[in-house]
Amino acid sequence: MSEWISVIAVYWTLWAIDGLKLAPRRTFALIRGPRRFFARLHYRRWLPPSFSPFGWRIITSDIPLSLSPEGVTNLMSGSAGRPAERPVSVRAWRWEELEQVGVAKGWLYLNGQRFCPDTGHLRAPDLLALARLPPDHRAARIRRLVRSWFRPGHLQRRARVLAGRTRAAAFLNAVALAGTCLLSIYVAGNVADYLGEARAAAIAGVLPWTLLALLILHFAGIMLGWRALRRLRSADPSDRRGGALFSALLLPPQALKIRLLAADGYFPAQHPLAAALAFARQSDRQELGFNALADLRWPLASADTPAAAGAITAWFSAELEPQIQATLHLMGLTPATLLQAPEPDGPTSCLYCPRCRDQFTAGRSHCPHGIALQPTLPNSSHRNDRGGEAASCRFPSSKRRDAAST
Repeated sequence: MSEWISVIAVYWTLWAIDGLKLAPRRTFALIRGPRRFFARLHYRRWLPPSFSPFGWRIITSDIPLSLSPEGVTNLMSGSAGRPAERPVSVRAWRWEELEQVGVAKGWLYLNGQRFCPDTGHLRAPDLLALARLPPDHRAARIRRLVRSWFRPGHLQRRARVLAGRTRAAAFLNAVALAGTCLLSIYVAGNVADYLGEARAAAIAGVLPWTLLALLILHFAGIMLGWRALRRLRSADPSDRRGGALFSALLLPPQALKIRLLAADGYFPAQHPLAAALAFARQSDRQELGFNALADLRWPLASADTPAAAGAITAWFSAELEPQIQATLHLMGLTPATLLQAPEPDGPTSCLYCPRCRDQFTAGRSHCPHGIALQPTLPNSSHRNDRGGEAASCRFPSSKRRDAAST
């Protein structure tokens, strides 16, 4: 019996780690379960899978560059992640200087130099196409690109299509998962020892047919998954789902998450705020909305930032903010509500950083990140003109914000 316990342990270990991803950098993952109306939001390098056959996952990142009619830089704008990712070396190119664009090991290379992560927001051919356009046409093209990164309704429609195309495969996966779980409990728990000889013999006669049924469910799920993948066009040009499905054919534990496999690369790259509007809870939307707005209004200063990069980022931020505000409006949020000054967290606190919301006593003018401090609300309860309490926002601990990077 011990050898069977080892086999069962290996089987469920492979099932548990299937879909676990190590991203090259912090990224957002929204994981939706079978009956969850909202998806769980994660911002980390290790991205957990959904353990339900009916669950799926969408992975998205901050836009890793800034664009303008004059050029491109790897300095980000409107970052929703905290701590915000910054390039090791800030680079900026004028469009007429752009001659070569390539992709290698998850990075975009411009003129042979590593530029920014390849997140799918802008492909190498798109950058070359922008470089060949006249400035007026280039500005219009960039604005269309920005609008394409804020399409929560499109994500929701694709999620519904994904659920419909993989419904049969997910159902067979659920039946197979339940049957395998019961069989594992029966074998690993030595349930036969607690039954009479007659019942144990009867169950022993049924076990081969149970294994055959599970094998049939396995192959049927793979076939339905293959049909679904043919109809679910991936947004990623390097679609690897076919290879993953073949691997699942050879390793049955990997074949119990066909919907998760089909969702990999199926959703187009979007701004994290758009993905949050489509699937996340209101508290997560509020946090990402504040982060994106604060990054636009109070970007992190750096002495080595080239003047060209600053000009490109300023133009791009001006184009990005209306889209972010429109997305916040759909969430029922306003910049005034998100960015309002907090009340003091202590008797001596009178200043705060509008970016990370850390509070300070008198005598300082800037936070450690170089952001000019602003006064907090009066110590008494803040009320609006109608006499009621002003709208308040709960924000996460500053440990999750830029202060965590120091």
